[in-house]
Amino acid sequence: MLDKGVTILRCDGVEGRFDGHVHQVALFDRDGVLNIDHGYVSKVEDFEWVEGAREILDQCRSLGMGIGVITNQSGIGRGYYSELAYVDLMEAVLPVGLVDLVVYCPHAPEADCPGRKPGGRMLEMALRFLKLTVRRPFLLVTRRVIWGQQMRRGFEAFAFWGVICVICLRI
Repeated sequence: MLDKGVTILRCDGVEGRFDGHVHQVALFDRDGVLNIDHGYVSKVEDFEWVEGAREILDQCRSLGMGIGVITNQSGIGRGYYSELAYVDLMEAVLPVGLVDLVVYCPHAPEADCPGRKPGGRMLEMALRFLKLTVRRPFLLVTRRVIWGQQMRRGFEAFAFWGVICVICLRI
């Protein structure tokens, strides 16, 4: 766990350094999983936690898991809000120790960024940052199975609290 707060990385940015050591990782989509998706949430006053989401993050932390958020933020690429506003929001709503890493793609879909979900770049960045090899299982929580192209085999999906949990056994 980082005591300096959350590390925030762009999908096409230089990777940071994780000083911790984890054996298990939980990766969460943001909109609709951690916060209610009101559409282009970019201000603290608009960020509303999904019921139970903070408790799930706390439970993952108590199990010693590394925790990451992987999210497309096309509102930046579309000019609805700035990257600075997004980073400020994430730092404001994620208290120190709740999440280790946020990886985001600021590009609009028409930019064809390979880092944008369902592409696998942000997933790979998160696993590499958290020092987890793809041979170890990890948990991915999203509203829909968007990673299917990258995980053709070796995963199981199940519904949980209106979201989809994917246990990835290998990529």
